Amino acid sequence: MIVRIVKRRTFWTGLAVLATAALLGTVVLVADRLSPKKSEQGQGRAAIGGPFSLTDHTGQPVTQDILKGKISLVYFGYSFCPDICPTDLQLIGQALDQMTDEERAEAQALFITIDPERDTGPQLAGYVPLFHPQLRGLTGTPEQIDAAAKAYRAYYKKVSAEEAGTSDYLMDHSAFIYLMDRNGTFVRVFGHGVEPAEMLEWFRKVRVG
Repeated sequence: MIVRIVKRRTFWTGLAVLATAALLGTVVLVADRLSPKKSEQGQGRAAIGGPFSLTDHTGQPVTQDILKGKISLVYFGYSFCPDICPTDLQLIGQALDQMTDEERAEAQALFITIDPERDTGPQLAGYVPLFHPQLRGLTGTPEQIDAAAKAYRAYYKKVSAEEAGTSDYLMDHSAFIYLMDRNGTFVRVFGHGVEPAEMLEWFRKVRVG
C-alpha cells in the first residue's frame, strides 16, 4: 500500500515537472546565461510575473506592489503538501538565515497557496512561521489564485483522494522558487531541492546590481 502511494505520488510529481518545463520553455536556460544586470536591461527578460490580488496570513490585502523595493523569493505550494513544499520552504528559510541582518532587511519570501479551499489565513498563519518568521503566506479566492499562478506559469491540479490513494485530496503542482528583483521583475527560477547557498549567491548578485 505504501509503495503504491509513493509510486503514484512520484508519477504525479513527474507530470508537474514536465508540464511546467513545457510552460517555461527556455526561460531557465536564458536566466542562467544572463547576469542580473543584463536582465534589468531587458535582454532576454522572461514573461513571468504580473498583477495579482491576494490576502496575506494576517488578513492584509496585498498586490504585486508588495514586490517593489524588496528582492523576493516566491513559491507556489500548499500547507497540506506531504513532502515537496516543506522541503523547499525549509531551504528558503535556511537561505534567509544565512543572510546578514542588512541583507535580510532587503529580502522577502512569499508562499502563495494553490489550495485556497484549505489554506485559509489562519491555516497559513500557523504554518509559514514554522519555516521562517519572515515567510509570508498568501491566499485568496480560487479565481485570484488561478490568476497569480498563470502570471508565474505555475502548474497545479487537484488530485482526488481516490486517484491519489490517500485519505484526502492532494494538489499536484510545479516546484519552483522564483527570484524577483526590487522592481518585481523576474530574474530566474530555482528547482526543487536547490541549495540555500545558490539562492544566497543569486540574491547577492541581484542586490549589488
